[in-house]
Amino acid sequence: MAQVDRRVFKSYDIRGTYPDQLDERFAYLLGRALASVLGARRVAVGHDSRLSSPSLYAALAAGLRDAKADVGGMGLCATELVYYVMGSAAERHPGGPKAASGAFDLGVMITASHNPPEYNGFKVVRAGGEPVSGAGGLDEVRRAMEAMDVGAMAGAAPPKTVAAEEEYLDFALRLVGTPQAQRLRIAVDAGNGVGGLLWEGLSCRLGVEPVRLNCEPDGRFPAHHPDPSHRQNLEQLIGAVRARRLDLGFCYDGDADRVVVALPDGHVVDGSEMIACIAERLLSRRPSPAFGVGQTTSRRALDHFRRRGVEPRIVPVGHAKIKRVMRADPEMAFAGEDAGHYYYRDFFCCDSSLITTLHVLHLAAEGRLEALVRSLPGPWVRPADEPAFAFANQAHALQVCRAVSLRMLERCGAPLEITCEREGRVVRHCTPADVEACDGVRADYADWWFCVRPSGTEPIARLALEARSAGLLEERQRELSALFGELGAP
Repeated sequence: MAQVDRRVFKSYDIRGTYPDQLDERFAYLLGRALASVLGARRVAVGHDSRLSSPSLYAALAAGLRDAKADVGGMGLCATELVYYVMGSAAERHPGGPKAASGAFDLGVMITASHNPPEYNGFKVVRAGGEPVSGAGGLDEVRRAMEAMDVGAMAGAAPPKTVAAEEEYLDFALRLVGTPQAQRLRIAVDAGNGVGGLLWEGLSCRLGVEPVRLNCEPDGRFPAHHPDPSHRQNLEQLIGAVRARRLDLGFCYDGDADRVVVALPDGHVVDGSEMIACIAERLLSRRPSPAFGVGQTTSRRALDHFRRRGVEPRIVPVGHAKIKRVMRADPEMAFAGEDAGHYYYRDFFCCDSSLITTLHVLHLAAEGRLEALVRSLPGPWVRPADEPAFAFANQAHALQVCRAVSLRMLERCGAPLEITCEREGRVVRHCTPADVEACDGVRADYADWWFCVRPSGTEPIARLALEARSAGLLEERQRELSALFGELGAP
C-alpha cells in the first residue's frame, strides 16, 4: 500500500511541496491512477519551468505508459496550451488543430502556478478543457494511488510530439483579431516562468519587439516571486516602463495563466479594472453579451456598468467554479476575477493570458486603454494585500466566515445587497438567514463593502473589502480582523 500525502489534493488540483509532499514516486502512481480510474487512453502532458518539473514529467509519463495509456508530450509550455489542445480534442471549434488530431481524452499540466519554487503540482483536465475536481474524480484517483504498489518507475521523459504553439496563436488571433501594435513600446516580464514562450511567436506576428525581462525559464525564479498579484513582484516591470517611457508592460505568473498590466505612469491595472476593459471591448464588438464578474470585484467596475445600464452576472471565486458556471450558462461570453484570470466562452470557457494580452494590445493601440481605466468611478480604496486568517481546518474557516458576516450585518444594519455563494453559484438579494448555509458572503453598503470566504485549497479565510476612503477602509478592516480573532479562537 502506497503512502500518499492527502493534503496535496485540493478542490481543483493537486499541489504541494517537493519532494516531501509529492515526488517522482507520487507522479508515477498518479499516472497509473489517472489512466485506470478516469479511463484515459491518450493523455497530453506539459510542464512549467520549475526545477522539479522535468523529473515529475518523466515519472508521470512512465505511470501512464505502464497503465497502457499513450502519452502526447508537450514539453515546456504554458498551462493554456494544454487547455487549447484539450478543448480542440473535443472539436469545440471548426476544423480542429492538427496537433490534437489524436483526440486526447485527458490533459495534465505539471505546475504550481504562482507558488514559491519549492512547490509543484498537477492540473488535470478532460477533453473540452473541463477541470477534474476532487468530487469529479481526484478523490477516487487518490484512493486508487493509496491501494497501489509502487513498482518500477523507469522511463525517460516523453519526446515532444504535440507542437500546438503556432496553431494556438493562429486560433487566438482569429478569435480576437490582430492588433495594430507596431508602434507600441512594450515590456514583458515573464518572471522566469513560461510567459516568454507566448511572446516568441506573438512578437513575430505583430511586428513588435518588446523589452524582455526575465524571459529565460528558470525554476529558481531568481528575479522575483512568480506571483504578479503582489506589487513588489512588479517593481522591475514598472521601473522599466517608466525609465524607458514605454506604453505598457505585461507581467505573467509561473505557468502564464495570469497576466497583469502596468501603464506608463506605473499604475497597475488591477483585476477589476481589467475585467471592465475587456468587457467594454466585447460590448463594442457584439451587442449586449452577458459576462460574469467574481464575487470580490471592485465597485469601480460594478458601478461603471450599472451606470450604463449593464448588469454583470456575479460568479464565485475559483477557476473550476467559474468554468462550471460558464458551461451551464451558454449566454456568458466572458468572466473575470480579481486574481488575474480571465475566461472566454470561445476558448472552451477556460482562462487565457494570450487572449487577454491581445485584447489589451487592441485597446492600447486604439488609445482606449488608459482612458477606460481612468474613467471608472471612484474613489474606492482596497488593502494592498488581501487579509487572510489561518484555522485548523477548512470547516472551521467556513464556520468563522459565517459568524463574522452575521456579526457585521448586526452591527452595520441592512446593506444595499447581500450575495451568497451556495453550491458553486452566487445567489443575489439574500437575507442574513441565508448566510448560515452559504460558502462565502458579500455585503455592499453605500460607502464600503466586505466579502468573506474560506479558501478552496487551504484552511484559511479570506477577507476582501473596499471603502470610499482610506480612513474608513482602515476602520472596517480593523473591526473585521478583530472579529476573526474573537470568533475564531479555539
